[in-house]
Amino acid sequence: MSKLAAIESRFQENVLSGNPAILAEIGGRDDGFRDERLAIYRNAYRLRLAEVLGNDYGVLHTCLGDEAFEALAQDYLGAHPSTFRNVRWFGGRLADFIEGNPRYAAHPELGELARFEWALGLAFDSQDEGFVRFEDVAAVPPEAWVDLRFRPHPSLQTLRMRSNAVAIWKAITDEQPVPEPVVAPESVTWAVWRKQLSPFFRSVEADEAWALQAMVSQASFGELCAGMCEWIAEDQAAARAAGLLRGWVEEGWIAQLRLSA
Repeated sequence: MSKLAAIESRFQENVLSGNPAILAEIGGRDDGFRDERLAIYRNAYRLRLAEVLGNDYGVLHTCLGDEAFEALAQDYLGAHPSTFRNVRWFGGRLADFIEGNPRYAAHPELGELARFEWALGLAFDSQDEGFVRFEDVAAVPPEAWVDLRFRPHPSLQTLRMRSNAVAIWKAITDEQPVPEPVVAPESVTWAVWRKQLSPFFRSVEADEAWALQAMVSQASFGELCAGMCEWIAEDQAAARAAGLLRGWVEEGWIAQLRLSA
């Protein structure tokens, strides 16, 4: 390693972890003074990452307030130092961090709010790809429907949440009074996706939530119909599955139809 590369490496270690090995390369009257100079970079680095989190989780930031969000950001950075070349992905584990931190155990809406905001960002950033249209579905031969499978659009995600995090997000976004946090006895599944250039979301009923997960897991249309029998009569299952499929096509959730060879 060249001398310059070694100095750069020690400087990076100081910024990331406070390693004092670089002190000898810094001008100044004593180590205390040198460390103060280096602290400018250490603090700037942490502040920049906290700013990134604030941008990615703007509604969570508003919900918590500046002081509490800054404390959360610094705790997160301490637990998950950035390992990404692209800072876009730095905040990807924030929801897990909140949900696993005893400090926030009494507020499950915070972790779910973070998870919802991250999903919206992923939907917005997802790969551009076309989607199946009604005429594509109509062109499927009748004998192929039983084994027909689907590739979901890259932007489509599902979240299971028990709190009213979505209502809190919407109230803050619309600058309306924020409802008190509520945790329901049963979780609700939400679909998040991008339509045109904007993220969209909606809740789904239990049978559709199952069917959606099955579709993403490459279940065939015949298997979707069979699964519907857990909720409705067998003679109505195919119609229900077809109705769900129509809605998915309408929303742009399916990128490709896959016919058996």
